[in-house]
Amino acid sequence: MHSSKLLKILKNLTEEEIRRFHKFIRSPYYSYKKHCLLFFEYIRRYYPDFTSSKLSKENAFHHLFPDKAFQSQKMRHVMTDLVNLLEDFLVAEQIRHHDFQKKKLLRDAYGDRDLYEYFEKSTADITKTLDALPYRNSFYQHESMKNQEVYFFHPSTKKHLVKENYLESINEHLDQYFTLSKLQLATEMKARASILSKTYEISYLVEILKKADSSDPIPIEASLYKSALQLYEKDTLEQFVKLKEHFLENIQKLSATDRTFLFYHLLNFTIRKGNAGQQVFLKESFALYQVGLEMKILINKGRIADSTYTNICAAGIKIGQYDWVEKFIESYSSYLNIEVRDNARILCKAFLFYGQRMFRETDELISSFNFTSPFYQLRGKILSIRALLELYIKDHTYFDLIQSALSAFEKFIRRNQTLGIRHKKVYLKFIQHLRQLVKLSMDQKLDNTKKEQLKQRIRMQEGITNKTWLIQKIDEA
Repeated sequence: MHSSKLLKILKNLTEEEIRRFHKFIRSPYYSYKKHCLLFFEYIRRYYPDFTSSKLSKENAFHHLFPDKAFQSQKMRHVMTDLVNLLEDFLVAEQIRHHDFQKKKLLRDAYGDRDLYEYFEKSTADITKTLDALPYRNSFYQHESMKNQEVYFFHPSTKKHLVKENYLESINEHLDQYFTLSKLQLATEMKARASILSKTYEISYLVEILKKADSSDPIPIEASLYKSALQLYEKDTLEQFVKLKEHFLENIQKLSATDRTFLFYHLLNFTIRKGNAGQQVFLKESFALYQVGLEMKILINKGRIADSTYTNICAAGIKIGQYDWVEKFIESYSSYLNIEVRDNARILCKAFLFYGQRMFRETDELISSFNFTSPFYQLRGKILSIRALLELYIKDHTYFDLIQSALSAFEKFIRRNQTLGIRHKKVYLKFIQHLRQLVKLSMDQKLDNTKKEQLKQRIRMQEGITNKTWLIQKIDEA
């Protein structure tokens, strides 16, 4: 039961949503099967984690049907019934939180029932809602097109009385929707092509660009998407700065969807360039992360992804923003999912110690904390080994400690059930080269010739984690 669809959905609900769902299934309109209410009230006591060993199909069945022997199939039917109600609730919640969707459904209901007077008023209300939006993006164009199309082609609409340019308006919205959607898709395809070394054939792109340029005025979204597309075609700092400045000037005028899309393209571009060794982009990444936090782009439904949290820490540490990072770690840890919160927070503190060259504190912090996530265990162990090597380079009395740590890490990798064979090889190669570096250094055989040979072997090998760092440490050893 713990891995069931039912519990996965319930875990995702807030306390308020759990309360509303309880009210929802008590309604005679929805709760057509009494056991659904009893079943929910039974499992609700285990919210929010649903991890108790008492929570099993057998225990739930005996609670619902105390006079019957356990029947697996019957219990599956009970769970399915509750899932169906839960999905009805999710749909109802979507409508409750999205007034525009409600308006569209009401329009369609009036239209389907040929309540034409109310259908006509609903289409007019939707037009008014759309025209009040501060942006003219693909959502606006698509919904305007569909609303006008539904109205015009309704059997009761007297087409000879419709405005003369009505069809031209539908066509213009369609063209604008296609233009904006195509530019967005083309940008995404160009981005993926730059990463995967793959060429995509993007049909109608030349025509789309001409259409975008011929608009008067050119919609902000079209102009920004065109600049984003050129970011991957020109691949220069100048084009990045042009897009970034244009984006920041208009950020308040964009929808949340467009804002997020363009932000991540800017951010991912800086990360890729920074990883390629272009140092100027490290500061750009950090500055964008600050914008993302300020504008809540990086925070979704009150949560920040732990990968984003750790990436922000790493970005700040790379450019020496230690005080800012220290405040960020504590201020934003509450936005993390509780299951990984302490893992991410401790790892980021260890990153900070390492960035400040406090290597002993790095190792001690990681060694004293029990990471509950295999992913964070792995990252913690690598960082600990890196800290120990830094200590060893300065003081060879750390030889036994780093050798012991490498042996323990090798056992961890080989026994790890969550890593595939290919990923295991990545870390085992790292251990192999690190051992060789430490041994040659300890035996005082690491002359310039040996260093170059070792660096060349590492450069030639594919799939080694921390490759750049390894080569750097060979020069320092």
